Amino acid sequence: MSVSISSISQIPLAKKTYTKILEYGFVPRRPFAHYFMNTDGIRSRIHLQNYYSIFFPDTLVDAEATIWLHDMSGKLISTTKKKLKPFGQIYLELNDLLSDEGETEGMVYVDLKPPSEIRELLKNIPRIIENESSTPFWVSYHDENENYMYVHSIESYRAKVFGAIWPVRKLMERAVPNRPAWQSWRLLDVQLLDELQIIVMNHSHLPGVSSAKLLDENSEVVWNEEFHLEPRAAKRIKIPSELISRWKGEGNFSLVRIGVDPLFTSNGKPYVLLKYGGGPQSIHHG
Repeated sequence: MSVSISSISQIPLAKKTYTKILEYGFVPRRPFAHYFMNTDGIRSRIHLQNYYSIFFPDTLVDAEATIWLHDMSGKLISTTKKKLKPFGQIYLELNDLLSDEGETEGMVYVDLKPPSEIRELLKNIPRIIENESSTPFWVSYHDENENYMYVHSIESYRAKVFGAIWPVRKLMERAVPNRPAWQSWRLLDVQLLDELQIIVMNHSHLPGVSSAKLLDENSEVVWNEEFHLEPRAAKRIKIPSELISRWKGEGNFSLVRIGVDPLFTSNGKPYVLLKYGGGPQSIHHG
């Protein structure tokens, strides 16, 4: 929950009122968000499941998913609705969601709306005051050699909330994001590094400035690039190949880690696209 909702739940009368609202089925939902890539020889595919039927197997009804695509500037380029059968799943190529097959990339987020029959059952969930749901989904990335890469959802688009009553929805959508500094735990051997790209998205409702960094094993910054992102916008930053070659030749440091300072939201960690040790292109979170 946002700070505002957490504060409300500490006031007895407000907590009682909010609990009643939740018991009527007005449970907040945040849409999970992903990076999609349909460019530079990589294509993306979305994997969706009707997870309501897993949690409520005695009430088997269709659910409706809404899928939004935004380009790298944050501009909306596609909205699609799909029905999912009970226990059903669908696989959607990004090309099937776009009006043309041009090169594009950006943010995709998804909301799975609970049917009215399911909404009635949400009141039975324990600790209902803490109840908030999202729509987990997967994106796969594949190249012309059928090399597949998968990443799971780790952050939602924080400026969209569904299901809640208007005042609660607005409180949650307009909460000021926590923007911590972040460094990856993963150390990359410079001598094995063939290609490195850092992809950052702004999951919040506010524009902001950040910087992508590479740090050596002593946490000294060896490369840095500052950038600005509007809400829903993304940036893919490629470390110059000549710089990587120079590091290999000079041998001043052997390991690097990725940093973003600050993130745009508390868990809005970057995607990392790289070629390493002579292997194929791969994509990772953080």
